[in-house]
Amino acid sequence: MIPRVLTRAHTHRYAVIFFILILAVVTADSNLPSVLAENNLSAKKSLTQEKSGNTAVITMNTPEPTAEKAPETIVPQVFPDRVVISNDYIAVAVNNSNDATGRFGVKVTGGDPYRIGDEEQPLIYGFEKPWTSYTTVRIDGADYIFGGQTKKRSGVKGLYGELVTPPTINPETKAIFTTYRFGAIEVTQEISIVESTTTGLSDTAKIKYSVVNKSELPHEIGIRAVIDTMLGQNDGAPFRIAETSILTDTVFKREELPEFWQAFDTLREPRVIAQGTLQGREATPPDVLYFTNWGSVADSHWDVPLVPNRDFTRIGEFDLDSAAVYMWNPVTVAPLDTRTYVFYYGLGGVTVVPGDLQLGVTSPAEISLGETDKTYSIMAYIENTGEGPAVSARVRLQLPSGLELVGKRPAETVIGNLKPGEMTQVYWEVKPTGKIIGLFQFEIVASAINLPENRVRRSIRVVGPPKLTLSVVPPPPLKVVDEKVTPMPYPIEAIIKNNGESIAYGVTGSLQIGQGLKPAPNEIIQKYIGNLKPGEEYKLTWHLIPDGVGIRSYLGVRFASSSTKPVLYITGIRLPVLTPKIRLLPLADDVKPGEFLAVEVRAEHFSALQSARFNINFNPKVMDVVRVSRGLFFIEDRSFTAWNPGVIKPEAGQVRGVGGERNSPAPTGISLATIHLQLSKDPGEGLLTVENLSLWSEESSIPVYIIEGLRIRITNKGGVEIVPVKIDQ
Repeated sequence: MIPRVLTRAHTHRYAVIFFILILAVVTADSNLPSVLAENNLSAKKSLTQEKSGNTAVITMNTPEPTAEKAPETIVPQVFPDRVVISNDYIAVAVNNSNDATGRFGVKVTGGDPYRIGDEEQPLIYGFEKPWTSYTTVRIDGADYIFGGQTKKRSGVKGLYGELVTPPTINPETKAIFTTYRFGAIEVTQEISIVESTTTGLSDTAKIKYSVVNKSELPHEIGIRAVIDTMLGQNDGAPFRIAETSILTDTVFKREELPEFWQAFDTLREPRVIAQGTLQGREATPPDVLYFTNWGSVADSHWDVPLVPNRDFTRIGEFDLDSAAVYMWNPVTVAPLDTRTYVFYYGLGGVTVVPGDLQLGVTSPAEISLGETDKTYSIMAYIENTGEGPAVSARVRLQLPSGLELVGKRPAETVIGNLKPGEMTQVYWEVKPTGKIIGLFQFEIVASAINLPENRVRRSIRVVGPPKLTLSVVPPPPLKVVDEKVTPMPYPIEAIIKNNGESIAYGVTGSLQIGQGLKPAPNEIIQKYIGNLKPGEEYKLTWHLIPDGVGIRSYLGVRFASSSTKPVLYITGIRLPVLTPKIRLLPLADDVKPGEFLAVEVRAEHFSALQSARFNINFNPKVMDVVRVSRGLFFIEDRSFTAWNPGVIKPEAGQVRGVGGERNSPAPTGISLATIHLQLSKDPGEGLLTVENLSLWSEESSIPVYIIEGLRIRITNKGGVEIVPVKIDQ
């Protein structure tokens, strides 16, 4: 049985004052046809009234500014069992104990500045020590629980990963980071406090998961996140999405999702209004969204077992216990690639006007003209709070010139009869006309034949679009120096800038590379930047490893965001020719007659070579071969492979039968053997080379190659000259 004992700070005195205030407005004129309300989204307001004709207008007056900190200022706190970030609206806690590390909870602090009664109430169960809301990472069909192991019901039988970074507050962004590794897959959870789309206040938690595939193989990876919603003391409030009020198991597919869902009990006295944002800004719309009871998903780590018409009573118990479940289906994540998933949960902004037809309205606080065809949601909640039925109720949306209606819902909708206490909701989609920007007011009017009108005015600010511009530093030409392509690694530098008038959300930069190019070790192809404010820019650098194959390849740099069209840069890259070669390389630059000299036999620019056998020829009047040692080619997985140092024939100037083989293909640019020489003290000149080469590969044919030996000359003046020479085969 999950304990649900919570405390609440009641503020009865303020509630009574508020009720008397509204009652005074309504009774001042018994023939009032409507009540207007206008949302103001700055700081806390105090309510006053004025009479205008036969309409009562509720306005909000801004108090005198004080020297106190801004309400959105985020305060970090570290406790023994949890890490917390908070402001005057909400607080987020991440579990830092030995049980269920990394799980999070959200609660209200000061809450909605325009309503009384939601202070210090939970939005997610278990703020003091979060454990019920948890996330599953599905990797190639296996389900891993993000975070530390638990003895509790949710995830007790799950698979777990390895802790990389415990819950830590970033001192600059005030976000809480937690990282776990599941084999070669690394997942980071980042939780921060951001502005709500509907209130315009910093009263929303942004939950982001960044997945990195650090292996050399692709993997199928998906994410499931369970939010154990709790609105104050109400653990079974209906979820409200589009025109549906949900109290039983329900599922929505991605194409059915609006911008957000909200949850509250009644419009007459909504103690806590919660909101989950599904689209817009950085949000990654889930492939599937479930609403069900928490118990069913506490016991199931991936699948969501739904039962038609089943309410939110917790499985195996008797209490209502609702949960929202976000699921992103597994997708293929390429080697050194990333995926990012973002969703939002916090307070919802609903402008409520009392009346017999109680009317609540919500909408985005700000929308962008944008470069895309995105639409935005306007929601109206209508509740009959009178003693009798509301006959032939209807609702009407009146838009200003800067907004236009899209979708199937007409501006005026007939609701029909509403019983006392019955509530319904109506949903419209709108978009900017694309002609003007600024602050616009729309109005929603609710009416019935036997009841006075009620209306709400609400503001939406339309801002200019973001615009991404991309500049790429021209890549340097590739050259071959000492059998190596330079520069190595090959740098690609790009600068992305927002030259628009509003924020570009969820900016990502990715690299597209052609044949003959590959990422440098640990380089990530796609990188998540986040948000770019107007005028802000960000520099990204990638490093590549080019293979010299003498072809013309290409590379592309692409930046995109959720609110702009992508920008792209493509250029050709000429890859230099690297001819396969067996060459001899002296390991000392300064050697004197009579001294010892080590010379490597190297295989350069061969792919998938597995066997090499050869003889060594030398001039015994100029040099003696003391011994031949194995090269790195014949060391595999830290073990020696089959190897023969050969037989030295001093008089003949030969070492016969050097070589061996390995099981797997060797990397290119590797030593086959090291020849240890002693030079003569007397002047003379001779060649050191290899012959009778036998090379083999199981995976590919052996290309045409050249052999490069050494001409060693001991001068009359006591010097040694060593010059590479091409050997005819």
